[in-house]
Amino acid sequence: MSGSIRDAARDARWNSALAQFDYGVRVQARVVHALLLREITTRFGRNQLGFLWLLLEPLTLASAIGILHWFLAGRHGGDGLKSGVPIFLFYVVGYAPYFAFRSIVNRAPTAFQANMTLMYHRQVRPLDVMLARNILEVAAVTGALVLLIGGSAWVINTVPDSIPTMAAALAMMFALANGLAMMAAAAAARWEVVDRLIHPLTYLSLPFSGAFIPLHALPPSWRELMLWNPQPNLHEMLREGMFGHLIVSHYDVGYVMAWVLCLNLFGLAALRAVRVKMEF
Repeated sequence: MSGSIRDAARDARWNSALAQFDYGVRVQARVVHALLLREITTRFGRNQLGFLWLLLEPLTLASAIGILHWFLAGRHGGDGLKSGVPIFLFYVVGYAPYFAFRSIVNRAPTAFQANMTLMYHRQVRPLDVMLARNILEVAAVTGALVLLIGGSAWVINTVPDSIPTMAAALAMMFALANGLAMMAAAAAARWEVVDRLIHPLTYLSLPFSGAFIPLHALPPSWRELMLWNPQPNLHEMLREGMFGHLIVSHYDVGYVMAWVLCLNLFGLAALRAVRVKMEF
């Protein structure tokens, strides 16, 4: 009988913990949703064109990059890619995720300053502010990629080789950016100079990101150096998902996952440490 009572008490505690967890998730989901809507309104205004620009910005920039390289490759006899790889799509698939990565990290240092008054509320945490901003960038770039790849499939009959591979690469890319963004936001809350350093550093990182460089075209020693950076691994994985056997890819999923896990854990720890030092 006593065993049954203990089991019932354990089950009750377990059910109570699950109920509290479910309630907390629902509350924080509503908070993130409200912050996301506020971010859209703050950045783009209340008119319809403002909301549309959320998608048009990455769409036009990625298209411009793709068209420019397609035009230059046509004039100068190729772009170093294997036959059958559409040059326009190669650069679109490279630039659009890099645009999201750069935007997530670049906007991170101002995240708390722009939402400081909201964090008077007990339900609003620094993590919620970061998630709302980052989800917005992810949604915009994902939508732009879907439109561009879908349009290309219709015009030149080029479809992704593996959508799950592309989705996994994009998810890890955005998770990597989220971890860096949390660390950048926490650092900027302590030292103002961080905001001035982030922008030039993200631009200088472009040649080392692998966004525009197929790693198979590099000398083996250079390729190995590039692969120490998790970002080129993800661009290679994304291109494999898009072009399949048309392109030779080099990447290590386990290595990238370790980076994603470490950066997000350090980012969460940094947000927790800086939260108590913020002045409300």
